[in-house]
Amino acid sequence: MPTAVLARRLGVARSTVQGRIDRLQRSGVIRGYTVRLGATTSARRVQAHAMIAVEPQQQSGVERKLNGMPAVTSLLTVSGTYDLIAMLAAESTEALDQALDELRECPGVKTTTTSIVLSRRFER
Repeated sequence: MPTAVLARRLGVARSTVQGRIDRLQRSGVIRGYTVRLGATTSARRVQAHAMIAVEPQQQSGVERKLNGMPAVTSLLTVSGTYDLIAMLAAESTEALDQALDELRECPGVKTTTTSIVLSRRFER
């Protein structure tokens, strides 16, 4: 949202809003900005969550490999049976299948379980 619009909604000067945003950036509260695709764009992409169990002492290598894969949009470390959850997005089920094959062939990946996202009920 433009700072001028935000200032109008808050009933303060635009410079006040800009100053506050600048302070939040300097203090690290705001670390960056990103693009979130609209529903019509993201609906054309097949999304999946791949839960990944990693061989002992291999996690950093697996993370580096997954970081280089364009289909992996996010990587989470988790507790429990699996060590990582990779969020994937691809243009088709065939492209998703190829990305999953590449993920499974990564040295250090012990096992995976994948769930394809059918719909997103809400996102914050």
